[in-house]
Amino acid sequence: MDQETDKTLTAREISRERHARKLIEAAQDAICAYGVRGATIARIQEFSGLSRGMINARFDSKERLLEAAIRDMSAAYTGRWQRALAAAGDDPVSRIRALIRADFSPEVLNERHVTLWFAFRAEAKPRDEYLSYITTREEPITSIVTGLCVELAEATGRGPDEGRRAATLLMAALEGFWADFHLYPQDFDRDAAAQLAWDLLARFFPERISGQITDA
Repeated sequence: MDQETDKTLTAREISRERHARKLIEAAQDAICAYGVRGATIARIQEFSGLSRGMINARFDSKERLLEAAIRDMSAAYTGRWQRALAAAGDDPVSRIRALIRADFSPEVLNERHVTLWFAFRAEAKPRDEYLSYITTREEPITSIVTGLCVELAEATGRGPDEGRRAATLLMAALEGFWADFHLYPQDFDRDAAAQLAWDLLARFFPERISGQITDA
């Protein structure tokens, strides 16, 4: 009897997770189509095929569902660069190359993800809870990029301020490339954009960074 109960509970938990996943994806679909403010309960229901009661049961409210949607988007981005770093080793040049290439990978730089990012960014001023997920000052990646640039600056006889300056310009450039992709996805050349970001760092650290970003 206990084993049957355990199996039933496990099946219920699996069902809950599936419904939660479906609702998060439906909320993201609605945001992509109508924006954050236009992602109404009715539209989320339409995309998910689930009832309003299911939304309330899983997330208590639409606002909590939208917060789950932005957390999910942020987690996908964070997971991508974390995997890139884990595979890059300890060399700062390899690590910063991996981060740049991850930022332009189709896994995160795609129309759905970028549309979501800009939709939530448009709401960040009135909704502070969104800000930490869409800011270019997001931690810990900003600290990691800054730390790598400072390490390169000091290794090439420059002061840490030069490294921080390079990191700030790189982060601003990456954000600009995302905006360009958002507006002109069909014309965007992700390989050329990644190379331009690499060339920017080469101006700061020519002793360590040169050539093509794809060389390694």
